[in-house]
Amino acid sequence: MDAVYQLKHDADRVAAIQKATLATKEFGIEPTHGRLGSREWWSEIESGRLPVHTLRGMIGRVYMGNMNDWPGFELVTAEGQKSSWTREANSKEQAARYVVGRSIEIDYVAQRHRPDSWDGGGEAKIVLFTLPVAVAQLLLAPRRCDARIIDLAP
Repeated sequence: MDAVYQLKHDADRVAAIQKATLATKEFGIEPTHGRLGSREWWSEIESGRLPVHTLRGMIGRVYMGNMNDWPGFELVTAEGQKSSWTREANSKEQAARYVVGRSIEIDYVAQRHRPDSWDGGGEAKIVLFTLPVAVAQLLLAPRRCDARIIDLAP
């Protein structure tokens, strides 16, 4: 099955986060492992210094959050733990694959927002890869963190 979302194919999102990180102290991601999407950042992931976390489960709910303007979904693990995520997708066709009851895998890295941001430098989970998977694949799926370098630094 094809991925629903791959950060390496989301140049607009990476560029926006890099711009915010470079231009302000209130927005963006703290560049502790290099600028998000840069060669250095992907190298940190590949080396394991910026660890990739994998979360697997079922889509328990699909909804519009905030003021009915932010697409979200609830992931429910086999242990019954629930977490909320943005419905990231690289296309409208892929976005339609977020369906209640479908198995899903999310690979992400945990970083921090900027210290002067709205949450005072709280944790930001940067989704690298989202894949709807067949139930039999849940325990067998390898990690996926293919790099695509996007670096706006001067």
